[in-house]
Amino acid sequence: MHIFGAVIEYLFIMRGKLERQRQIRKIIAEQKVANQEELSALLAQHGFDVAQATLSRDIRELRITKVHDDVGYYYRLPAPGSASSVPRHGTDILVDSIERLEFSGQLAVISTLPGHANMIAAIIDAQRPKQVLGSLAGDDTVLLVLREGSTHAEVTGALDALLHGIINKRIN
Repeated sequence: MHIFGAVIEYLFIMRGKLERQRQIRKIIAEQKVANQEELSALLAQHGFDVAQATLSRDIRELRITKVHDDVGYYYRLPAPGSASSVPRHGTDILVDSIERLEFSGQLAVISTLPGHANMIAAIIDAQRPKQVLGSLAGDDTVLLVLREGSTHAEVTGALDALLHGIINKRIN
């Protein structure tokens, strides 16, 4: 029974993180936000009380950058497919963090090294392959929900275009 409680608690925490990060994306997409204090205040208006360390981690995970215009600096989301949506250390290191890719019906599971799942999911989400409806990442597992009609071969091909070599990690 303790394991079930821990799983429920973990899912609750992850749901909160995903909702918070969705709200961060929405805020930054809709207005110019100059700094973390301003972003924190805007999040608080939407019911999210966030510590500075958590907000820094969210900004890093979402690959948010600061840009400058004639008024000043502000946060910007990475454009889908842009260089900033893929980590600078290259796809060889990324695929090395993936242990296997498995399918079950309209679901795909990517098993990663501990601590690497969020990075892999962020890359997939940023690129938005048409075969993938959405993702959910834990510490070492990414769950992908596939669009109806997408074949496992099509999904594998789309993922291999993002994470070169993942095709060699496919189990079934």
